[in-house]
Amino acid sequence: GTVHPTGTPLYMMLGSPVVTMLDYIGVEPTAGASLFSLFWAVGSVILVVIILLESSVPPVLAAGLGVVIGLTKNMWIHASIAEVYSLWIFLLLLALYIVLKLEGGWSDKMGWMLALVAGLGCAHHRLFAPMLPVLAVWLWPLMPRGNNLIRWGVIAIAIFAAGFLPYLDIIRRASNGSQWVYGDPNSWEGFWSIFWAKEASGLQGLPTDIDELIAAAHKFVQIVNEEFLWSGILLVVFGLPFALVKPFHRRTWLFVATVIAYVLFAACLPRTGLFDQISMIVVMSTFVVSGVGIARICRKFRYLNKIVLVAMLSVSYWFVVVNRPLVLDITRDPSGLQAISELTELKAPDSATIMSPWGRRHFALSYATQVDGIYPGWNILHHAENWPQILEQDITIYTNTDSIYGFGPDWWTNVLGYQPYISSAGYGWVAISRNELSMLVDNKDTIELGNNIYLQGWTFNEGNTQLDVMLCWSTLAPTEIDYSTFVHLAVVEEIVVPEQLVASSDHYAPIENWRPTSSWKTEEVVCESHTIIDVSTSDYKYIFAGMYTSASAGEFNQLGKITWVRDDNGWMLVRE
Repeated sequence: GTVHPTGTPLYMMLGSPVVTMLDYIGVEPTAGASLFSLFWAVGSVILVVIILLESSVPPVLAAGLGVVIGLTKNMWIHASIAEVYSLWIFLLLLALYIVLKLEGGWSDKMGWMLALVAGLGCAHHRLFAPMLPVLAVWLWPLMPRGNNLIRWGVIAIAIFAAGFLPYLDIIRRASNGSQWVYGDPNSWEGFWSIFWAKEASGLQGLPTDIDELIAAAHKFVQIVNEEFLWSGILLVVFGLPFALVKPFHRRTWLFVATVIAYVLFAACLPRTGLFDQISMIVVMSTFVVSGVGIARICRKFRYLNKIVLVAMLSVSYWFVVVNRPLVLDITRDPSGLQAISELTELKAPDSATIMSPWGRRHFALSYATQVDGIYPGWNILHHAENWPQILEQDITIYTNTDSIYGFGPDWWTNVLGYQPYISSAGYGWVAISRNELSMLVDNKDTIELGNNIYLQGWTFNEGNTQLDVMLCWSTLAPTEIDYSTFVHLAVVEEIVVPEQLVASSDHYAPIENWRPTSSWKTEEVVCESHTIIDVSTSDYKYIFAGMYTSASAGEFNQLGKITWVRDDNGWMLVRE
């Protein structure tokens, strides 16, 4: 398939066959995707070591610094997850290595190779672009002159442009009917929207005022500090001064220029949200320059070699202690598995469309349906699809209740051009339709609660330690009051003191805030689900359901309450 802007076609084009081949030898695709990132991260560390060796740093010191860099927070994280930045940093370091080789003597072929790497890097991720001015300024004194420069430049531009050819793979995948396609890469408008990341155009501006710039600078310094930690800072403080004194080496200042370029980029575009990624190359380049300085002082005072080696081992150990828990928090995040487990709660037909915003939950649900084959008839689509057109074909679509943060009722109204009907589709799920949704409950009756609000139906599903309740409400007249809803369990017919409440489920607004009572249409049926866990059927005899408002003083004003009592035949409605 294809991914979000800017498409990162090189990552997808190379990663897809690698994951497929790993799958053939028994490696799960989830692990294979992470291993693909690990390959590039390991390659990046190797390139750092080679660059240090090219800069006359002794092998042991170069290897030690390579390990230190590999254990920095963002480097380790991006070596562990299926993200595009390990390939980005590899291409960036490869370009820097080629520049170092050209320092030893100009070669047209080597220069064209650099142009290809730069093209591939910019096509892969635009975060490569800040490096282009550094490369141009650095190589200008080394380039040929006159007609030879024009000839070399024309070919170099063509080769640089060839680096964008992987974008054809996006069109190919979409044309071949890949199941997972972001946006519309088959149309010119859709293709350029992905290419230029128009979806994120609001993040591509200069700071609006000095306060935004100061806030961004503070955040960036904080992130870089978390990368170095105090032990890494000590290493830099020890080595950096000796690298920046006479005799000056152009190679050292190449990495200083790289740091400056990316710090300026971070300052100019603070809303891009790329500070963590920028910190990778800033920290890496700083360690390289510091390594050159440490090598200088160690050549002068031989006894420092062993001390520096012990210091680097200590820094590496401290990086493991601090960063490993952060990496494990990400790689062992259970939210994806939880999203898959929630599929069992979705009350949807065998063939249904599910809107899951692009992100971890979307990946998990797509993996479950397309790789593991769970609910193969369910089509998982992301937020950037043409939803008005889809709702013309599918009367009802489904989404997670927690997608309300960014993709809630207002978002749907804005995207569709009208307010859709919304109702619960099981615990954690919402049904959205252009037509009124029917009640899927075991019991139907009309029971007045108060203020023209009625209960129209209900279902109680009891497990060993869980109770699932579905309540369907309607109103005979619109109200401006937003009521909260509740389900309470007890062994007594009237709860007088809090200790008599066995368990409860309260929603600030129906369907976990998706359908506040003030938005209900006349006679529209709105169903909502409540789930109460860690409760046995023997723990309670009564079920109470109703609505209330909360006063500013912390008091609750109950609109009404409906009661059921358990008897030999199940749950019986208590009519007052």
